[in-house]
Amino acid sequence: MILDNENGLLLMRHDGLEERTWRSDTCYKLIFSYFGRGAYQTHSGDLSIEKDEFFIFNPEIDHKQLSVTQEKFLVEIQPSLLREAAERMGIKQAEPEFALISYKHPQVRQWVSFIRDFLSIHELSGSISGQFFLDNSLTQLSILMLQFGPGSHMNTFPAVKCEANINLVLTALRESYNEDWTLDQMAMVARMNKYQFAHMFKSELGVSPYSWLQLYRLFRSQYSLLNTHESILSIALQHGFKSVSSYNQLFKKVYRKTPGEFRRFNGLKK
Repeated sequence: MILDNENGLLLMRHDGLEERTWRSDTCYKLIFSYFGRGAYQTHSGDLSIEKDEFFIFNPEIDHKQLSVTQEKFLVEIQPSLLREAAERMGIKQAEPEFALISYKHPQVRQWVSFIRDFLSIHELSGSISGQFFLDNSLTQLSILMLQFGPGSHMNTFPAVKCEANINLVLTALRESYNEDWTLDQMAMVARMNKYQFAHMFKSELGVSPYSWLQLYRLFRSQYSLLNTHESILSIALQHGFKSVSSYNQLFKKVYRKTPGEFRRFNGLKK
């Protein structure tokens, strides 16, 4: 099924999953995996998502689908709609650059589940009710993307409610993210052995504990990058990175840009 209008497009289908052509769209594109692993290629590296995870392509990013499990679910949103949502939500950066990482959030999954269930019951293609449903769905997703899609508009990792043991660790990491942490120390806070802890953490959040910590450090550093003239080395060290090299490497993985390029692209405020 495909529903589309001037603000975007919603696609859900179970056939034609072998698409392997390069695409570059003028819109934001959220891809969600409801059943299992999906793989995509960009000119700067491959991306994959597992069950219940999503990622967001920014406009004008060349990409190609390599594989998808059982169902293709994606939503395209025009920048003008996301800009309007950002302005109404009081977000200063009206056209954010989303981090090109896979992520898991329960509220995004709940939204996708509702959309899938509704579309499986109602035939909306070409109808007035279908357009009304699409308009409201795109607005809802714009809000969810801005709240829970990691990107340049954030100074922290999106909030998520987890099991109590994991919440204890997240609180501790947020309070001392610029300090050294080992997996053993995190597991001790969670009162679990490190193997059980690592498995539960990845299941809840879609990333490993250390990856989450590094990404949290990166997002916390973005405010300094975009609002001060501090050196990149100073910002990296202040936020827990051991070297500017490791900071650069993570930035290139997440945004396909160095911190300096990210600063210029998103506009250092005077």
